[in-house]
Amino acid sequence: MKKPAFKTTIQSLLILVFASQALSQDPLPSWNETAAKKSIVAFVAKVIQVGTSEFVPEPERIAVFDNDGCLWCENPIPFQAAFALDEIKRRTPLEPALNSDPMVQAALAGDIGKLLAGKHHDGLMHILALTHTGMTTDAFNGQVKNWIATAKHPRFGKAYTDLTYQPMQELLRYLRTNGFKTFIVSGGGADFMRVWSEDVYGIPPENVVGSTGNVKFELRDGKPTLVKTLDHLFVDDKEGKPVGIHQFIGRRPIACFGNSDGDQAMLEYTTIGNPRPSFGLIVHHTDADREYAYDANPKSSGKLTSALEVALKNGWTVVDMKADWKQVWSNPTSDTVSVTKPSLFDKWLAEDIAGKGVIDNAQTTLELTEDGSVSGNTCVNNFGGKATIQGQKIVFGPLAMTRRAGPPALMDQESRYANALQKVVGFRLDENGLLFLVDADKKAVLRFSKMKK
Repeated sequence: MKKPAFKTTIQSLLILVFASQALSQDPLPSWNETAAKKSIVAFVAKVIQVGTSEFVPEPERIAVFDNDGCLWCENPIPFQAAFALDEIKRRTPLEPALNSDPMVQAALAGDIGKLLAGKHHDGLMHILALTHTGMTTDAFNGQVKNWIATAKHPRFGKAYTDLTYQPMQELLRYLRTNGFKTFIVSGGGADFMRVWSEDVYGIPPENVVGSTGNVKFELRDGKPTLVKTLDHLFVDDKEGKPVGIHQFIGRRPIACFGNSDGDQAMLEYTTIGNPRPSFGLIVHHTDADREYAYDANPKSSGKLTSALEVALKNGWTVVDMKADWKQVWSNPTSDTVSVTKPSLFDKWLAEDIAGKGVIDNAQTTLELTEDGSVSGNTCVNNFGGKATIQGQKIVFGPLAMTRRAGPPALMDQESRYANALQKVVGFRLDENGLLFLVDADKKAVLRFSKMKK
């Protein structure tokens, strides 16, 4: 039986209308109409065109993305490192043995340079080991979920998951719409990223390749558990990334996206000698106002020199963040967030005294005002007085204190605090919003975080 002619005509018109709407909708609206965007669109159009020599079947459309500095911000330190440092600050007062660890001391003093030294950021990897092993996978997942839900970026004051790059989020969706499977291939911990990758990027846990250590199976109270260990640590960075791709994905990518020399090997593996058409892209951080600007001299991770030098020769697209992106953050309000430089004159909560931590729930505080007035609480007694401040120099005294007695542990903390204040000759404020008071050797004797108002 023939369909009525008018019905067939309406159906044809509807198909044309929907096709026209799909074509008119820009899949990458946060990208400016520059060469970077055009190269992406041209590549995708090429590999999905059936019947051509450059067509790539869907199962082979594998796209790999670095995470830190490529999909979300990595400054002032990589966000997983921020999680680890927060864990160290929480645990040090409860586990005194940690105080003798030089890398813990570096972490508490904010010495990021020491943590990042070495080919694989050995100090930072040690801190990650301390904070990422010895517990069950379920316990670790819970810690990460809690941190993600509560922690704020020190500069932008936003949840870390609000600081993903909107242009890259659009790119992920654009590729998946065109039959690509998207994977994270990052030097970050696989277990850390798998907790939130699906909610944040639409990338399921099984599509996350990262640094890993073995887990151990145990029966605890009759229930099967997996315990995180340090055994056979695999670092998915630099030359490790192609290895990770082979081991965990099993297909050679045709598209690769990164932002640093740590991604160079992955870019080379994807684009050099690939029998399929391939595409490589580097995100170059050039926007100090909306995000950060760095390449050869990054604040933490993300050094970009050698990969940038060979990008043109290898045909890789280089994204100039300032010129190529209309919008940076996935949460638009973050683009215009007011950035306030940290000020000495505020209320501060002690997090560490002379490298020995502080007792939880025993608040040791300090308040400084622009006229040099000083006040606070030792955790037992109130005190007040004056400070002389010139540039980055500060000297306390004289200070008056009440004379209440307290439990021995609190009195010990009070004594350590008073002695540390007497040694202070200077201060520094870091991008994490922490205040460090330093002695004549420029060693931090006190570390404070800003008190919540």
